[in-house]
Formats: sequence, C-alpha cells, structure tokens
Amino acid sequence: MNVKVDLNLKQTQKLVMTMAMKQAIEILQLTSIELNDMIDKELLENPILEFNDSSVESMEVVREERDKTEESKDQIDWDDYFQHMQSNEYRNAPATAYDPDEDFNFEKFSYYETTLNEYLNLQFHIHASKFSELENLVGEYLIDCIDDNGYLFIDEAYVCDTLGVDPEILEKMIAVIQDFDPAGVGARDIKECLLIQLRQEGCEVPGYEALITDHLTDLAENQFRKISQETGILAETAAAFKERIKTLEPKPGRKFTKGSEVKYVVPDGSIEWVDGELVVSIKDISAPRLKINSFYQDMLATGRENDDTKKYIEKKLDSAMFLIRSIEQRRETIRRVITAIAHYQEDFFKEGVEDLKPLTLREIADMIDVHESTVSRAIRGKYVQTPKGTFALKFFFKRGFSQGAGDVSSEAIKHHIQMLIGKEDKQKPLSDQKIAELLKGQGLDVARRTIAKYREAMNILPSSKRKAFR
Repeated sequence: MNVKVDLNLKQTQKLVMTMAMKQAIEILQLTSIELNDMIDKELLENPILEFNDSSVESMEVVREERDKTEESKDQIDWDDYFQHMQSNEYRNAPATAYDPDEDFNFEKFSYYETTLNEYLNLQFHIHASKFSELENLVGEYLIDCIDDNGYLFIDEAYVCDTLGVDPEILEKMIAVIQDFDPAGVGARDIKECLLIQLRQEGCEVPGYEALITDHLTDLAENQFRKISQETGILAETAAAFKERIKTLEPKPGRKFTKGSEVKYVVPDGSIEWVDGELVVSIKDISAPRLKINSFYQDMLATGRENDDTKKYIEKKLDSAMFLIRSIEQRRETIRRVITAIAHYQEDFFKEGVEDLKPLTLREIADMIDVHESTVSRAIRGKYVQTPKGTFALKFFFKRGFSQGAGDVSSEAIKHHIQMLIGKEDKQKPLSDQKIAELLKGQGLDVARRTIAKYREAMNILPSSKRKAFR
C-alpha cells in the first residue's frame, strides 16, 4: 500500500458568525424591557456610556489632531468615531424636558392589596379563641395550603400524620375555613366549591346536591331529559338550575389575584393616520439613545492618560460604540418591518379585522430585502400602537384562504364566525355546518371542519352546549 502525505491549499467560502454578529442578533430579538435591562447593566460596567438625555446642537469632538508619528498602526481613529457620533440620527434627537410633575403623579404611587392568605388569616384569628392550640395550628396550616384560586389541595392522611392530629379535627377545621368569605374558599374540587356557595345562598332546588355531585357534566352538556329520567327532577327545573350555576364563582380567590396578573404592554412603535397616510414612528423605550461621555472624549483627545488607562478606555469605547450602533440598527430594522406591515395591512387600519390580509414572514422579508429569520427576530415580543388598538406584531402574520379575487386571513374568518354566533337565536344556536353555509353566502368558502377548529380556538362551545332553555 502506497501512503502519501501532501500539503495543499484550498480556497473556500463560508459564513463565520463572529461574537459581534451574535450580539447584534441578540439585541435585535430582545423586547424593550429586556433591552433596557441589558443597557442598565452596560451602564454600570462601562463608564464611557451614558444616556443621551439632552439635545446635542454641537459637540466639541477633538481639539487638535494628535501627532501622527506617535500613533501606532493599530490605534483607533477617534476623530472618525466622534464624527460618526455627531452624524448619527440619534444624536440630534430632541431633548426630553424635565417635568417635576411627572415624578410625582398619582400613577407612580403603588398601593397595597390584601392577599387571600392574609384575608383568611384575619377571619381565622377573630375566632381563634374558640379553638384549642392544636386546632389553631391545624387551621393556620390549612390556610397556608390554599392556592390563589381558593382551593385546598392536600393529602389528608399526610397532614394528619405530619401534624399528629385525628381526621375528625382536620375535617372540623376544613369546615370552619369553608364558612369564610369568599364563598367557596377551601373547597377541594369544583363540585365542593359549588355546593358550598349554593348552601350559603340557601338553595331551595330539591336534590341540588345530587345534581352537582352526579350530574354536573350532564348539566354542562344540556342533557336535561336524561337528568329528569334519572332523578325525577323536571327538565325545566334542571335547565333553570344550570343558569343559576353560571352565576357562581368557580375560582373564589380570583379577586385577590387579579392585581398580580396584570401584564403591561409597552408599544415599541406606533402607526398613525396623518393627512390620509400611515406614519410609523419608533418609541425611544424600544431603542434608547446613548452617547459617549464627554470626559473620556477629552482624555483621549488630549492624550493625558497613561498606557494602561488608554487601553482600558479603548476597550470600553469599542464596546460602547458597538452597542450604540446595534441599537440604532435594531431601531431601523423594527421601523422598516412596521412600515412594511402598515403598507401591506392598510385596509385593516381603515376598516377593521375583517379586512386583515394573510401575511407571511417571507413576504415582509422580501419587501424590506432581509432574511425572514431577521423579520422573525424583529417581531419577537414587540408591540405596536395603532388606530385600531395595540397589537403584537405577530398578530399581523396570519394564514389565509383564497377567495376569488382576493385572500382572507384566518383572523377575519374567526371574526365572521364570532359575529354570526353573537347574533344567533340562543334557543336555536347555529351548527358548524350552518355557519359554513352562511359564510358561503357572504362569499367565504370555508369547510365545516375549519369552522369547528376556529370555534374551538376561540373557546366557543358547540351548538348543543350553547342552547339556552326558557
């Protein structure tokens, strides 16, 4: 066998993603909150960076060019850096005037809300003197086991074993807590929750306990004849009882957790009608404006720093300039994406969701001449304020159906389904097939199974469960 070793040169092309490219991609896909968190961290670590919170009409760049003979080949051209800073669009942003009233308005004051746990403990401690020390211990333990919805999920045998109490004491304290406000709190399942509320209301429906315990699913499915045959309760009585159940609260602790569940959306940009045209603007919170600290500019320009200080400042300046450029590039990419969406979905901003067109990432990518992965990153977690409300950018990307001369988005189909169901006769609700026929009469050819899929996606029950009884 002939073994030969050769040394050859081969020229190939391949894309190598540098750390700088990776960071730029990461900055693009950050939400406004995540971006501001990252900037706060950079401001702590990089003294050269600072917020551009004042208008810049003029900036002294460098006083005189340093002696070229003293500069090394690798030295950064600070003049280019600073001149680039001056020419950038963000340097000429208008100043945000300081308004002392803004720092002291009522919206910035928070108030304390009582939690469900605190409310139950308050009620329990009012009656604590009636119970033994062991019963008080069990009661406090049980209250701590109640979740935010007001349900008590415990392994009773484990609790008795852990606390060293008899099952009778445990049941006694559970019953005590179940008498507390809000009605239904401390229940171990939905059936017990409903029974507690009906009992406290003094329900007079005969056999209502059996209706809840054994026929709750039948009530949900409007199987009133079946219930009547098995219990002897009139079908009309069962139908009226179902309407009463609808007024009960399946999650008694809900009103204590609504404050903590509020999610705030900060729009990254806005679309407005100005003189009959859609105008796009990007908010500063989505792309905060930064600048280089003038103190360090002077240090580099005058050459007063020693070698170690100079290397440190150069390193930090590189990092600062890259961040500033990445944020500006992010701002521009988001602006172009929103502008393309505004142009494509103009009918939506005129009329409403029924005129929302099908749209894909590739179509927007082709419009602004970028890769569709860039569009995907640009719309991640971003919101836009429009004349029709505030929407996630993903809202505008919908699949659609070809309907003759034009296409209709899935969101428009859902809107039509919702409108038809909202106007239906509750005694004779529309079936999926009937909805498909009505839509066809409006020029929208949609299959029955597609109607069913969209209806389920909107959490709308089928016609058999939407039927109301007099």
